[in-house]
Amino acid sequence: MAAFRRIANLFRRTSVDREIDAELQAHLNLRIDANLAAGMSPTEARRHALVQFGNVASTRERVAGADTALGLSGIWRDIRYAARQLRKSPGFSITVIATLAIGIGANVAVFSSMDAVVLRPLAVPAMDRVVTLAEQQQQRESQPVALADFGDWAQQSRSFEELAVRDSSDFTLTGAGDAAQVRATSTSASFFSVLRTQAFLGRVFDQSECQPGRDSVAVLNYGFWQRHFGSDPSILGEKIELDQRQYTIIGILPKTMQYPAATDIFLPFAPTPAQLADRSNHNYMVLGRLRDGVTVKQAQSEMRLIGERLANAYPATNQGWTARVEPLLDDINGDFTPLYYKLILGATLFVLLVVCANVANLQLARGVARRPEIAMRTALGASRKRIIRQLLTENILLALLGATGGVAFAAIYLQGILITMPARVARYIPGWYNMSINRRALAYSLLLAVGAGIAAGLVPAVEALRIRLVDQLRAGSRQSTGSRRAYLRNAFAVAQISLAVALVIGAALMAKGMNSMLHQADIYGPKKILTLGVNLPVKRYTTPEKQAAWYTETLERLRAIPGVTHAEVTAAMPYSDNAWVRDFTIENRPVMPGKIQTALNLPVSGGYFGAFHIAILNGRGFSQGDSIHSVPVAVVSRNFAQRYLDGENPVGRRIRMGDRNSKEPWLTIVGTAEDAGYSLWEEDPPAVYMNAAQVPSTEATIAVFTDGDPLALATPARKAMAAIDPGLPIDPVLTYARLVRDDMVGLIYAAVMLGVDAVIALLLAAIGIFGVMANMVSERTREIGVRLALGAQRGDVLGLILRRASWLTGAGISIGLVLAFVLARLVANLLRGVRPDDPVVFVVITATIAAAAIGSSWIPARRASRVDPMQALRAE
Repeated sequence: MAAFRRIANLFRRTSVDREIDAELQAHLNLRIDANLAAGMSPTEARRHALVQFGNVASTRERVAGADTALGLSGIWRDIRYAARQLRKSPGFSITVIATLAIGIGANVAVFSSMDAVVLRPLAVPAMDRVVTLAEQQQQRESQPVALADFGDWAQQSRSFEELAVRDSSDFTLTGAGDAAQVRATSTSASFFSVLRTQAFLGRVFDQSECQPGRDSVAVLNYGFWQRHFGSDPSILGEKIELDQRQYTIIGILPKTMQYPAATDIFLPFAPTPAQLADRSNHNYMVLGRLRDGVTVKQAQSEMRLIGERLANAYPATNQGWTARVEPLLDDINGDFTPLYYKLILGATLFVLLVVCANVANLQLARGVARRPEIAMRTALGASRKRIIRQLLTENILLALLGATGGVAFAAIYLQGILITMPARVARYIPGWYNMSINRRALAYSLLLAVGAGIAAGLVPAVEALRIRLVDQLRAGSRQSTGSRRAYLRNAFAVAQISLAVALVIGAALMAKGMNSMLHQADIYGPKKILTLGVNLPVKRYTTPEKQAAWYTETLERLRAIPGVTHAEVTAAMPYSDNAWVRDFTIENRPVMPGKIQTALNLPVSGGYFGAFHIAILNGRGFSQGDSIHSVPVAVVSRNFAQRYLDGENPVGRRIRMGDRNSKEPWLTIVGTAEDAGYSLWEEDPPAVYMNAAQVPSTEATIAVFTDGDPLALATPARKAMAAIDPGLPIDPVLTYARLVRDDMVGLIYAAVMLGVDAVIALLLAAIGIFGVMANMVSERTREIGVRLALGAQRGDVLGLILRRASWLTGAGISIGLVLAFVLARLVANLLRGVRPDDPVVFVVITATIAAAAIGSSWIPARRASRVDPMQALRAE
C-alpha cells in the first residue's frame, strides 16, 4: 500500500511534473507487461512492478526532500558534488580555471597597484581627515604658503586639530661614504602627529628641537636607510654631515611612510624671527588634520574668512590672496594618475567580461553532455531552483580555484611592475614600494571570483533546464541542443569580439600617442647627449659670482674632453616636463585686472641655442660679452612674442621675472628664438631664456654632446668636475633619451598594461570563435553528412562554416567599433597628439581582428568539409 500511496502522490503533481509522471506511468505499464510475459499472473505481475517501481518513487521523494536542505550541511553537500563533477572533466576544469586565473589575476594586480598608489599611498589613520592648505591669488594656480600667514592660520582657525609646515631642499651628504645629493624635508614637530606616524626605530623630533640652534637632529626615511646605510640599526646616534653641518640620527621612519615623495631625511623646521614675520615669500607647504565632524567645505569657508581678515590687516602683501583647502590624497595623486588607473582598471574589467563570456560558452557546450544527468535529476524530483543552485555552485567553485591561481598570477605581474620601474622614478611615487597582495586585494579577488562564477554560470544554468524531459529520457544525449542554445553561444562570441575590438583599438591609440610623445625629442639627437644633474650647495657657493665661476670653469673642462662637441647648461631639457613656470612683468605694459601672464623661466649657457639647433629668428642670442657685471639680457620664444606682445618685435623691451612685488633685475630682450617644446602635455609654451652667466641657478642640468656613445663620457666628465669640487655630488648621470623615457615611465606603464589587456582579450575572442565553430560542426555533423551525400561540394561546406564565422565576426566588430570610439575619445583627452578617429589604427586593428577571428574558425571549417557522409549517418 505504501508503494501505491507514493505513486499516487507522484500523479498529483502539476506542470512539468505531470509530463514526468506520465512517462513514469508508461514505464510502470511496461514493467507490468514484462512481468506478464515472464509467466506471472496479472496480480503477481502488478505487485512485483509496484515493488520495483516503488524504489524509483522513493528515490524521487528523497531527492525532492533534499531540495529543502538548508544551512551549512546543504552548502557543503553542493560543494562536494561540484568537486566530484569537476574531477570527472579534468580538461574542461583546467581550461576554465586557467582562463579565470588570467582574468582575475590581471584585475587583482591592477587593483593592488591602484590601491597602493592611488587609494592608500600612505598608511595614515583616517587619511580622509588630512588636508593640504595652499594660497591662491585671483585665478592663478595654488602656491605655497607665506610663513607669517601660516602662523596666523594656526592661531585663528578652529577647523583643525593641528597644522604642520614643511619645506624641502637638496643637501650634499658627506661623512657617510661618498658625497651624495639627498633630499631633506624640514618639518615642524606637528608633522608626525598630523600624519599619526611614529618612528620604526628610535624616535621623531619634538617641539623643543624645532628651535634655532637646537635643530641638529635627523630622522631617516626607511628606503634611504636601506640604500645608504644597509639597514644597520646601530646607525642611531651616529652623525652625518649635510652641507657642512653635523646632524645626529635619532630615528628611522617606517617603510609605509613615503611622504613627501623622494624625501631621504627629515630635519626639524627651525625658522628665524625674520622668517616667521615674512608674508612675501610663498615657499612653505602646509597640511593639517580636520577636527571630528568638520568637512573640507566647512574648513574652506573658515579659511576664506581668515584670508579676508589678513587681506584687510596686511593689504600690501595679502590683498587678493585666499587659502585653498583640499584632501591630501588629491594633492598626492594629481590630475592624471587616478585617470590612468581608472582607464586601466576599466580595461581589465573588460578582460574579465571576455573571460566570463568564454567560460559561459564552455559551460553551454558542456551542458550538452550533462542533459541526461539534469533530466534524470529533474525526473527524480529536484526543482529548477535546486539544479540552478548546484550548477552555480560548480561555477563559483571553479571561479574560486581560478582566483587562487589568479592571486599567484597577480603576484608575478606585480613583481614585474616593481622590477621594471626605475629606482630614481619610483622614489617620487608615494606608496609604490607598499605594493603587495594584501587583505584588500584578496577580498577583491574573492568578490571577482563570486561575481565571475555567477556571471559566467547563470545563463548556462538556466539554459540547461530548457529541455523536454520525456524526449530527453527517450533520446538520451543525442538530441540537438536547439536554436536557443546556439543563439546564446553566438551572443557570447559576439560579446568577446566586440570587447576585444574596443580594447585593442584603445591600446593601439594609447601606444601610438605614447610613442609619439616619447620621440618628440628625437630632433635633438637624445641618444648622443649625456645629462648630468647639478645642485650647488648655497653654503659653499654663497654668491652669484661663485656660482657663475663654477659653471664657466666646468664647461671649459667638459668641452676639452676628447669626443665632446658641446657642453651647455640649462635649467630644463626640452620635453623633460620640469621647466619652471613663473610670472613676469613687461615694462610699461600693465596686466589687466584678473589676468595673469606666465612663461617658462630658463637660465641657459651662451652656446645652448646652437647646440640644440634652436634658431634665433631676429636679434641675437647670448654672447661672451654677457657677463654677471653687464646689463642682464633675455631671449624670448616666438610664442612669447605672439601671445604677450601681439607679434611685435620684442627686441629692446624689458621684462622682469616674478610677481608685481619682485625685486629681480629688469632683463633687456635681445632676441627671439624659435619655439621649442618643454612640456609633454602643452605644445610650445612661451619661454624666457636668461643667460646662466648673468643669472646662475644653484640647480641645473649640464648637457654634454658627442658623436659617439654618451655613456663613455660619464667617467671623464665626473673626473673633470671632481677636479673643481670633489665634494660636489653629480646625480643623475643619464643619457638624454633615458631622461625622457624616465619622465614618461608612468605613461609607458599605462600603455603596456592596456596592451596586455588587449592581447588577452584578442586571444580569448579567437578561442571563443573557435569554440563556437567547433561546437556547431559537432552538432551539425549529421546535417553536413546529408548535404555531402546529396551532392554538396566540400567547398560549399567550408564556405557555410566560414560564412557563419564571418557573420559573428562582423557583428562583434560593428558593436566593438562603437565602444572603441568612446574609448578613443577618452584616450585623446589624456594624451596630446592622439586622434580619436585615427583611420590607420581603426582600419588596421579591425582587419587584424577579423583575420584572427576568421583564421580561428578555419580548423573547424576544414574538419567539417572532410566529414565522411557514411560515418556521419551511421553514427546517428
